[in-house]
Amino acid sequence: MKRSLLIIAIVFSMFSLAIANGAAEVPVYAYGDSDPNNARAFVSMPTSGSCNKNWEFEFTVEAQIAQWVKWNISGTKWTWFVRKPGTYFTDCIGFTLYSNGDIAIDFDGFASPSYATGTSVNPYIDAWYAFGDKSEDVAFGTWYSPSELNDQTALFPDSEELHYGWGTKLWSKIKVVECNSASTYRDTGKITLTLKNQKPWLDDNGYYLNNLEQFVTDER
Repeated sequence: MKRSLLIIAIVFSMFSLAIANGAAEVPVYAYGDSDPNNARAFVSMPTSGSCNKNWEFEFTVEAQIAQWVKWNISGTKWTWFVRKPGTYFTDCIGFTLYSNGDIAIDFDGFASPSYATGTSVNPYIDAWYAFGDKSEDVAFGTWYSPSELNDQTALFPDSEELHYGWGTKLWSKIKVVECNSASTYRDTGKITLTLKNQKPWLDDNGYYLNNLEQFVTDER
C-alpha cells in the first residue's frame, strides 16, 4: 500500500511539474531529407509582467538528444563446402557501426558447429573467429574459440570515428578432421548491440513515451 502511494505521489509530482511549467507541444518542421517525426518540441515556463519599469527575463533553448545507432553487416552466415580434411580460414564479413554514444557489443550462444542430422564419429567441427582488416593480419593473430567469443564484450566509446562510421571485419576458421562424418554441421550464435547512453523518454523500441511533457523541467 505504501509503495502504491509512493508511486502515485511521484507520478502526481511529475505531472504537477509539467502543468506548473505550462508545457505545451508545438509543431516541428524539417529541412531537406530530415523527418519531422524524429523531433518533438514543447514550450514552457510562460511569464508576463505589467509595471512602469524596465524588465529582464531569461530565455532558454534546451535540446535533449537521444542516442542513435546505424549499422550494416555484409552477411550473417558463412556456408563452407569442404571436400577433404584440413584447417581453413575464409575471407571476412564486413561490419560498420555508427552512433553518437557508447556502444557495447556482446556475443552469446556461439559453439562448435555440430552434426545437424543423425550421428557422427566426431559430431563437432572446431571453429574460431578473428577480427582484422587483412588476411595477413589475422592469419597468425588472435583467434577466439566460440566459448572465448561468448566471454567478450566489446565497448566502443563515443568518438568522432564512431559518429562517422567505425568498421571491422569478422573472419571464420574451421578445422575438419578425418573422423568428421560426411554431412552438414551448423551453429548459430547471437550478437547484441546495446546503446549505453540512451535517454529515458524513449521506449525499448526507440519510440517516444506517452506524456513526453513530464520530461520538460524548469532548469535553465
